Amino acid sequence: MKILRYPILTILLIFIVHSASAQLKDAKKEMSLYNYSKAIEILQKYAEKKKGKISNEAMLLLAESYRKQNQPLDAKNWYAKALSTNPEKPVEYFNYAQCLRSCGEYPAARQFFLRYDSLVPGDKRGKLYAGFCDSAMTWQSAKAVCEIKNAGAINSRESDFGPVRYNAGILFASDRMEKKSDNRYGWTGNDYLHIYFSKSKSAQGFYNEFDPAIPGPESLNGKYHDGPVTFSANLREAFITRTLLYPDKGKKDPDHIRTHLLKIYMLVNTGGKWTTPESFFLNSDDHSVGHPALSASGDTLVYVSDQEGGSGGTNLYVIYRKNGKWSEPASLGTVVNTSGNEMFPYLAANGDLYFASDGLPGFGGLDIFVSRNQAKSWSSPVNMGQPLNSASDDFSILIDPKEKTGLLSSNRPGGQGSDDIYSFRMLPELPKPPQQVFIAGCVKDRTTFEPIPLATVFMLDRATEKILVIKTDGKGCFRTPLASLPRLIFKAAKESYLPDCLSMPPLAMESPGPVAEFSLPRDLLLDKLELNKEFVLKNIYYDFDKWNIRKDAEPSLDSIVTMMKEHPVTVELGSHTDCRGSVEYNEILSQHRAESAVKYITGQGIDPSRIKAKGYGKSQLVNRCNCEKNEDCSDAGHQANRRTVFKITGWVTTPAKEGFVPEKFREGEIIGEQDLPEGFFGNCK
Repeated sequence: MKILRYPILTILLIFIVHSASAQLKDAKKEMSLYNYSKAIEILQKYAEKKKGKISNEAMLLLAESYRKQNQPLDAKNWYAKALSTNPEKPVEYFNYAQCLRSCGEYPAARQFFLRYDSLVPGDKRGKLYAGFCDSAMTWQSAKAVCEIKNAGAINSRESDFGPVRYNAGILFASDRMEKKSDNRYGWTGNDYLHIYFSKSKSAQGFYNEFDPAIPGPESLNGKYHDGPVTFSANLREAFITRTLLYPDKGKKDPDHIRTHLLKIYMLVNTGGKWTTPESFFLNSDDHSVGHPALSASGDTLVYVSDQEGGSGGTNLYVIYRKNGKWSEPASLGTVVNTSGNEMFPYLAANGDLYFASDGLPGFGGLDIFVSRNQAKSWSSPVNMGQPLNSASDDFSILIDPKEKTGLLSSNRPGGQGSDDIYSFRMLPELPKPPQQVFIAGCVKDRTTFEPIPLATVFMLDRATEKILVIKTDGKGCFRTPLASLPRLIFKAAKESYLPDCLSMPPLAMESPGPVAEFSLPRDLLLDKLELNKEFVLKNIYYDFDKWNIRKDAEPSLDSIVTMMKEHPVTVELGSHTDCRGSVEYNEILSQHRAESAVKYITGQGIDPSRIKAKGYGKSQLVNRCNCEKNEDCSDAGHQANRRTVFKITGWVTTPAKEGFVPEKFREGEIIGEQDLPEGFFGNCK
């Protein structure tokens, strides 16, 4: 029942012969009218008629209907069958991934989120939700901070949610079917939501037993949807979410299907009786408002709306009351609101805001978060962790701060119905928020500093020796979650570029929080491989008047070996001297040094025909250190001229071994060093 618009529809159906194709048309018609329970009934009969051999289209219709009914297990199974062939729309991969995630199958969900991302790279949700899967797998090992149990007699076989304190018990919303009626809600096939009451068997908090539920106060219940509801601390005011039938105007979508929006109604308790509900000033015929939450002081009301201008599907808004007048609505901003759905707010006695969201890092569908009140602003939301949250939907929390107990709603497996109410008791320590850690960086061209989109970044965790494959976005950047704070090595690569890498020291937290952001200390810079373009090899030193390769020169030469193994190129390796000494002496010395370097490289398995040595002596000085002109020059200036360079002279058309192609690795893939060329991270470590 976690939806913000409850369709109430009046329909005249055209009678047709119920062939198999007609049944599919009927099912799609019911789905377009939000009658998913009827659509499932039609599709199940169709499947029986086809003896299980049903079309891909029918399987996707069943999957979508179950998903809309918030039955992820059934939806997942039908998606799995349907997606064995190519889907018609990439979004089907995303929906399947959401169902997998809601069933706690995080590795598989991650895989399909990334597949969706590869098909729709402009939609950030693919990578974002893949990251949520990484976080959930990390947080699963966190220590439980509370005990939780099903509230038992409160619950029915249908949906029960939204508990609020009322007299010696609680009120909550339920669509239970207690009596025969033709007045059913087509989305679920159950009754409409109504308010019920259950008395607590103990005055000590909420972690106890409750009596079986009975209908709540008559004024709170109408003919159609009622609930959830919130009360003032003295039970003198009530604000309730409702839908009405005509003449309420409702709203028509582009297909001219009329739905009824959620609206907030206010009641006042006078002499022990509730007045007739009156429409609240926030209500609109253009968008829904609902799920009101009133503060203990009665001067703050947070609610949910899908009005235009929000961050996503449904967002949280707030109004303040002063001298009996309410302020204009204000969004809680992007600190709280996301591109997903925020709903079911609850204001605790200390002013903390609890709410449910599916757009923040969590375990599955809706998770419960808390944001601290900071002078009418809100802190970054903190996930309440397991077992308060699960892979399923978790929402509508109620807390007794004195007893450290509470109630929440969830459709997790093992309950009595669709949504059940659960009671929990905190252990001695309050929950420490599971922390989500990100690291970000960019890959650019070393010469132009232009970003390089779709570059491949290999992130090596030196603790586990596992390598995560990352792809840069359209701006040449990436942001990826970390499961821990390891020592990391990053190497960026792209076909026809020289790679670049850097090694990072162990990451350490200076100011722990719910989200930690790290950045690479510098951009990863790639040199484009172009004919006759010179690349300077750093740290190639020789002893005076010597040409043998020193140990400290080997890593730079190893990088040439790696490059030539990865790219089918031919190379000229050139050696240059400074201006001191005769021309003849320097030409001979530089030639010997170049040949020595080439000998080292061919000794590592590079075909000698692909590389040649060239000594340039002092013929190509790079600065003003010209000895013949008696220019003053420092040691650093002379050192700049004593350089070793290489340039690409051609391409091997039939290399002995297939070159390294970083593009073949998939985003999110976990590999080992054995999957990469030998010595891939050698000069990075």
